[in-house]
Amino acid sequence: MSSQQYDSRVFNLEADLNRLETRVIRIEALLVQNRRVPPVSTTQTPSSRSRRTVSPQDRDRIFDRLATLVVELKQQVNALEGRVAKLEKH
Repeated sequence: MSSQQYDSRVFNLEADLNRLETRVIRIEALLVQNRRVPPVSTTQTPSSRSRRTVSPQDRDRIFDRLATLVVELKQQVNALEGRVAKLEKH
């Protein structure tokens, strides 16, 4: 995988992650309004990420881990959206 392809994939994953973080924040706000779930604090902001030089093997490992985290977050968002939908029905 070329450096440009890697950078593009990482950029797309970071954009997906940021969108999911935004969705989670909105869902938490809805849940807090219903006073059912306390808000979860986030410890890292997108601006706290930094660029550094990494080996191609490390890049692949980092990319795989980031992809896994995005998938897991998406699953959590889907579960939270389901809970919100149930709460809104009541």
